[in-house]
Amino acid sequence: MGKKELQVPVVVGVGSEQFFIEKEIKVSPPSPPIFEIKEIKKWIEVYDVKVIPGKVIFNAYLWKNIVYKTVEHVHDDSVNGPVFHLTTKIPFGGFVTICPVEGEKVCPGDTPELIEAVVEGEIDDLQSKTIVCGVPAYEKLLEKVVVRLTFKVVRVQHVTVDEFKDKDKDKDKEKDKDKCKDYDKDYDKEKFCAKEAFPYKGRYY
Repeated sequence: MGKKELQVPVVVGVGSEQFFIEKEIKVSPPSPPIFEIKEIKKWIEVYDVKVIPGKVIFNAYLWKNIVYKTVEHVHDDSVNGPVFHLTTKIPFGGFVTICPVEGEKVCPGDTPELIEAVVEGEIDDLQSKTIVCGVPAYEKLLEKVVVRLTFKVVRVQHVTVDEFKDKDKDKDKEKDKDKCKDYDKDYDKEKFCAKEAFPYKGRYY
């Protein structure tokens, strides 16, 4: 019999929280004001994550890339203008309460891991209306966003396991190999073909 010691990460708790973010973004000047928003891409960058008793504290950025149309010329009820983009990052932070598994406590020294960071909903409110070539455009954008962050906390633990079962399996495999070798020695191909495969050789029905 023998024993092995394994070092494995064990989940001691999981937690999830929502966060509300609000920021007024100035677009113009120097860029032209917004005539119409074409596309918005967003993502969350989480950094500086630490574990305190029962909680995970963090800092993060909400990144937003806004592609919008502008007004340069208006004629015959048509609006012409180039497409601009605005990329901004909105800092935020907070803490997430971790629900520990039964019999465990979340403590400093444990390792936090981000499971998910998603934008659950947003409102892009155009503000500071102005008139460009006779049509309305907007110089500011008020962002209201709800994000959800989910963390798990893991701890490295050492587990001792028996390895004798694996050895028994290896012994069984060796025995099977020996049986195959003995079978190959005793096997007479010509004899087998004559007596077993064709037991009625020379008889006709």
